[in-house]
Amino acid sequence: MYLPISTLFTTCLFIPSLLGAAINPSGTSPLSTSDVNTITSIDQLLSLFSISLDLKTFSTLSSVFAPDAQLGDGAATPLVGLPAIIDFYTQTFQNASFQTEHTSDTVYAYDLKRTTAKSISYAEVAYFGPAVFERGGGLFVNSSVTFRERFDNEYVKLKEGWRVKTQNLTILSIEGDPKLLRPA
Repeated sequence: MYLPISTLFTTCLFIPSLLGAAINPSGTSPLSTSDVNTITSIDQLLSLFSISLDLKTFSTLSSVFAPDAQLGDGAATPLVGLPAIIDFYTQTFQNASFQTEHTSDTVYAYDLKRTTAKSISYAEVAYFGPAVFERGGGLFVNSSVTFRERFDNEYVKLKEGWRVKTQNLTILSIEGDPKLLRPA
C-alpha cells in the first residue's frame, strides 16, 4: 500500500505533536518552520563532514566548522581554530592505504535558537584497506576497523550559514584491528 505524498507529509509534520514531550524534553510547542530549517542545516552539515573525510576533501571542512571552532575529545586541551581542525583531520584521514565510510545513525537537534543550536549524534566509521583490486572493483581483505562514536555539537549561524562551533567526540566502541590505522 502506498500513501499519497500529501498524507505522508502531513503525517511527518504531525508526529512531533503526537510525541510531544517524548522527543522534546523541554515541553515546548511542535517544531516551527525555522526549527525545521535549522535541523535540516545541521543534518546537512553532519553529512558534509562525513563525506569530506571519506573523499579526503579536507578544505571542504571550512564549510562545516566556524573559523574559531573548538574540537574536543576529553583531552585537557581542545583543538581551537579552523586551520588546526583541518590539519588534524588531514593528518588522521589522508592515509591513502585505507578507505573510510562515515555514517550518521541518529541526530537529535535541540536548544534551537535564532543563531545557536545543539545536537547529539551517533556515527559509525568504518576503515577498510588496503584494497586488493580484481575484476569488477576493489576488494578489502581481512582488514577493517569500525568505530562507534557520539558527537556533542554546538552550532552558530554565521552570514555564510550554520557552522559547528564546538564538537566533542566520545568513542563508544572499537571493533576490528586498529593497527590498520597506522601510517603506511
